[in-house]
Amino acid sequence: MFNNAKDTFQWVNPKERYPGAPPYVVGLPKGEGFTAFKVLWFDLTALKSVLILIITQLFYVLGYLSRTNFEFKGVADLGLLEVLKPSDYWEKVTDLFQFFKLPLLPKPLIADIWEEDIEFGRQFLQGLNPVLLRKCKAEDIATDSKFPVKDEHLKEYLGDNFSLQSALEQGQLYLVNYEIFEDIIDSSQEDQLGRYSCSPLCLFYLNEKEQLLPVAIKVKQKYNQESDPYPEIFTPNSSKAEWKAAKLAVSATDIAYQGIIAHLLDTHLALEVCAVSTYRTLSLDHILYQLLKPHFFNTLAINYMARSVFLGRGGFFDSTGALGYTSSNELLSRAYWGKGLVTNYQGEPWQLYQKALPYSLESRDVQDLPNYYYKDDALLMWEATKNYVSDVIKNHYKDNQAVENDDKLQAWKNELISADAGTIQGLLPPEKAEQLTGKLNNVEDLIDILTTMIFLASTQHAAVNFGQYDYGAWVANMPFALYQPFSSLYSVDSEEEREKILLKWLPGRLQTIKQIVLVKVLTILPPITSKSLLTLSNPFKQEADKQVFKDFKKSLQEIESQLKERNKQLKKEGKTPYIYLQPSRIPQSIAI
Repeated sequence: MFNNAKDTFQWVNPKERYPGAPPYVVGLPKGEGFTAFKVLWFDLTALKSVLILIITQLFYVLGYLSRTNFEFKGVADLGLLEVLKPSDYWEKVTDLFQFFKLPLLPKPLIADIWEEDIEFGRQFLQGLNPVLLRKCKAEDIATDSKFPVKDEHLKEYLGDNFSLQSALEQGQLYLVNYEIFEDIIDSSQEDQLGRYSCSPLCLFYLNEKEQLLPVAIKVKQKYNQESDPYPEIFTPNSSKAEWKAAKLAVSATDIAYQGIIAHLLDTHLALEVCAVSTYRTLSLDHILYQLLKPHFFNTLAINYMARSVFLGRGGFFDSTGALGYTSSNELLSRAYWGKGLVTNYQGEPWQLYQKALPYSLESRDVQDLPNYYYKDDALLMWEATKNYVSDVIKNHYKDNQAVENDDKLQAWKNELISADAGTIQGLLPPEKAEQLTGKLNNVEDLIDILTTMIFLASTQHAAVNFGQYDYGAWVANMPFALYQPFSSLYSVDSEEEREKILLKWLPGRLQTIKQIVLVKVLTILPPITSKSLLTLSNPFKQEADKQVFKDFKKSLQEIESQLKERNKQLKKEGKTPYIYLQPSRIPQSIAI
C-alpha cells in the first residue's frame, strides 16, 4: 500500500510547477476525479447561466442597434465588431438588473444596497473576505506612516469632537491594508492588459450604533504628490464620484485578495499539500487517515481543474483578473513563499499555525468586534471541530509518548514540511519548532494541527467561497478588475462626467457575463458537490471513534439550530443574515 500510494500520488517537479504555487500532485490520480453526474451538473449550471446572460445581451444589442445610427467601417468583419464595441459599455449601473430578471439567476444579495457606506463596512465583517480586517494601531496612521490620517480629515464627517487618539483608545478604529499588492505590476503591463489594480488602505470607524463605516481611503501604498492627480486620502467628504472611486479601488482589490490568497491559496492549494502528504505516508486504517480522508474528497480534482482554468496562460486570472498571468503568480508567490517571482518583494511565508482561527482573531485583535458574524459562527465551528478531533485522537494516543512512537505519524509530519515534498512552514509556532526538526511529541499540538486542517477544508472554505455570487455577481460591488487607471477619473472635471468614467472602470457586459457565470458555478451547494458536514457518513472503524463522530454530528445540529434562529431574528430586524457557516451549508471538503 505504501509504495503504491507513493507511485500514485507523486509530487510535481518544482521546475514544472506553476510559478509561485505550493507543491501539488502530478496529474489527477485514478479514483480522485469527479463523478459523471457532478461534471454534468457543473456543465449544465454554466450552460444555463451563459444562455440566460447571452440572450439578455442579445436583446440589449438589438435594442442598441435599433436606436443607433451606424455604418459598417470594416472589411473582414463587415465592420460589425466596431459597430458593437460601444454596446459593451454600461450606460448606467442599474442596467445590471437586466441580467437578473429570470429566477434561474436570482438578483444578488446586495444589489439594492451595495453603494451604502454601512453596507461597504458590513461586508468586511460578513461578506466574501471577512479575514483581513484588524484593529488599527497608532503607528498605522501616524504622520510618518504610509497612511497619515489626521483629525482634520474626519472631523467634518464625524463631528468636531472627534479625535483619532480617543477613537484609538476606545478601540473604534479598524483597518484593511493591501500592502502585499504594492508594486506588483507596473503601469506598462497594466496598459497592455487594459486592466488596472491598486494597493489601498482603508480605515473604518465603529460608531455608537455598532456600525462599521469606511472613513478614510488611500488608494495606493505610495503617493507621489507631484505626479498623482488625486488627493492622498479620500473621505466621505470627498466628492461623491471620488468616494465611489476610492471604495471601488478597495473592493476590486479585496476580491483579488480573496480569489488568489484567502480562497485559492489558504484553502484549495494548502489542503492539497495536506491531502497528498496524507495519501503518501499513511495506511487506510491509520486513525489520522480515517479522520482526514473525508475532508479531502474531490480536492485534487477541483484543484486540477483550477490549475487549468485559473492559473495557466489564457486562464481566468490571465484573461479576466486584475493582475494577468505573471502578476497573479507573483501574488501567489508573495503569499506562500514570502518572496516575489519578478520583483524584490520580501515578506513572511505562509504559516499553517497562523491559519488557526484563534490565532487569526487574536493577531488581528477582533475578538470583541460586534456584529462580526463570521467570527461568531466560525468560533462555534472551531470549538466543535476541535472537540471532535481531540476525542478521536485521545482514543488512540493516551500520552505524548504514544505520539512520538508512531513512525507513520512522524513520516506524515516530515512529508508535510520537507523541502522536497509538502514545504509547509509553520506547522507549529516557532516556540515548538523542535518538534519539526525532531519528532512530533505532543498530543495537544497534534490536535491543533489536525483541527486547523479540517477547519480550513470545511468551515473556512465555506466562508470565503459561498458568498461569491451574493457579492461578486453584482460586478459594480466587486469587479474582478478595473478597466481604467485610477487617474482617469481626473481627466474630466464635472461630477456627471466622472460618473461616466466610473462606468468605464467596470468590466464590460461580456466580461460581466464571465464573472457571473464563474461565481454561479463556484457556489453550487451540497449535496451536489459533496456531502455537508451534517450529512457526512461516519468514517471510522472502531466503535469508540464512531460514537465520537455521532457526538460531533449532534453538536453540529445544535449549531445549525442556533444559527438559523439568529438569522431568523436578523431578518425580522431588517438586517442581512449570515448563512455561510450553517453546518448544513458547509461541505465536508473543498470539492467546488
